[in-house]
Amino acid sequence: MVVIDGHGGYVPLYRVDRSEVAAQHGGRGRGESAVPARDENHVTMACEAADNALARSGVEGGNLGAVVTASVSDPFAEHGIAAHVAARLGATGGVRTTDLRGSRCAATDALATAQEFVAANDAPVLVVGVDVLPADPESDEVAEAGAGAGAVVLRPEADSPAAEFAGVGQETTGFVEHHRRHGEAGETGDAKFESRHGVGEAAPAATERALDGATPAKAVAAAPSDRLAGAALGGVDVEQVSTRDRVGDAGAAAAVLDLAHLLETTEAGETALVVAYGAGGAGAVALETAEGVGTADAKSVATYLDASEETTYAKHLEYREPVEYEGVKTP
Repeated sequence: MVVIDGHGGYVPLYRVDRSEVAAQHGGRGRGESAVPARDENHVTMACEAADNALARSGVEGGNLGAVVTASVSDPFAEHGIAAHVAARLGATGGVRTTDLRGSRCAATDALATAQEFVAANDAPVLVVGVDVLPADPESDEVAEAGAGAGAVVLRPEADSPAAEFAGVGQETTGFVEHHRRHGEAGETGDAKFESRHGVGEAAPAATERALDGATPAKAVAAAPSDRLAGAALGGVDVEQVSTRDRVGDAGAAAAVLDLAHLLETTEAGETALVVAYGAGGAGAVALETAEGVGTADAKSVATYLDASEETTYAKHLEYREPVEYEGVKTP
């Protein structure tokens, strides 16, 4: 048995009103998108979410067997996130670190990889999803560009876990319609074609394998757009838990952040579903919710969502400008 014994999230304080951003393009927008401060990056946000998850689980960073991260916006080709998060948490030495990228399926891949590691090694694993989507002022997607992080701790067993793994499913197609280059906004092709041959074929197959006949009560879905997220849950009558209206497009991090939010608000004895659709197919994870873990000193996702400070469109763009990496400085 593999369980989730800790969960947490992090959402930046600053938010930009999408209607203000969309107005720059002559369009309309609803909701708000999270904007990281100048001193926030993938590692700092991942560590904030990880701290909340570890606090709930009671697992010390030094006792982790592995740290697995999922991201589609890591700005570095060679750098990584997992090892730096592990080091900050005191998980060094023989700890396994893995960075999964290239698709929003990285979130469900991370959960599946962690489950397999726990089952094989009888050791706890931290899974973190973290993203800062690039905001290109020339792109219509600039209003949706969000940021955030989510984390869960997996263990072989626990006295009062948040959830137990019930099934994992995958549908690998090689299909790529929505795609993005480093530092650039995403590009999407024929929406109808993708709905039919992309998410329409991949998500139901992955979901069916994960659920194996079970009926979910709640679900989270990560996809490049609201439309595709809804399509990923097409055919499943379920309550969707989503932070997108308050966070924006959080990439692969959305699945883990929304999962943490779901686990904070769900009741015991329910089947919960996590679906991620992206380049290459779809992944799904089915969970059975339990009594839940204590709050300890951890902040809830709801706390971050409610603690917001509005920023301007200009600051929204300024804060997202990449900071040049200066390397390690010696005295």
